[in-house]
Amino acid sequence: MVVGDNPEELLKKYDLNLKVEPYIKYKYLKANKYKDISIKTLEKVLSEADKIPLSDNIKSSLKNRLTDLKKLSDFDYYRQLTDGLFYDSEGNALSEENPDGKWKTCKLGKNFSVPFKLKDGTESYSAKVKDIDWGLMHKANQEVYKAAWEIAVDKRKPVGPEEEKIAAAMGDKDVYFSKFKDKDAYVLYSTSYWNYAYVDKNGWIDVDSFGKGEHEWINSFFDTFVKPLNPDDTVSIYECTNYEI
Repeated sequence: MVVGDNPEELLKKYDLNLKVEPYIKYKYLKANKYKDISIKTLEKVLSEADKIPLSDNIKSSLKNRLTDLKKLSDFDYYRQLTDGLFYDSEGNALSEENPDGKWKTCKLGKNFSVPFKLKDGTESYSAKVKDIDWGLMHKANQEVYKAAWEIAVDKRKPVGPEEEKIAAAMGDKDVYFSKFKDKDAYVLYSTSYWNYAYVDKNGWIDVDSFGKGEHEWINSFFDTFVKPLNPDDTVSIYECTNYEI
């Protein structure tokens, strides 16, 4: 979500394609620290593999990668980490990549995002706050998700064809439902309006840099970023990737 009348100008700063003056991206003397962080990250992911969940193939690949990492010397890991960069006289790896970079491609929503539902019955990927029907965007259709929890977790017998469809789609998703402490938490998570990132004149923040976890980001997105907006603010939904498409 980008807030402002000039969304493309606001997003320009975060273009990974921008070249900047060379700067130290990795320090040679911290090779051991980089390797240790990588190992701990993989161990953390694998320890929560059943909660995420991960497929057996991915778990196997991560386990193999972890084994290989532990066998690598700090120097060999550093060479892998900095492959493609260039070095200064002290072995530090230098980069010209935009340190603020977030995306390689970025365009107004079309294929992979949800448009705003407007009060006049139409949809748009860019609109004034006052023209958006937030009641249809935030905490809508909660009864469907309540039923899903009751059928899948509480093992309530489905009633009617619609609930039969819910049972068929969600009845065996025990691992997924285990991520939520109760029905209310699941319904809030499932119906809250949110975007991966929020951008305005003050900067970029996303679910990863937020620092409080995915659930808190999703649950608090509307109150944190949408409620404070002015009625005449322009909000736009952009689809950004950090790879070329």
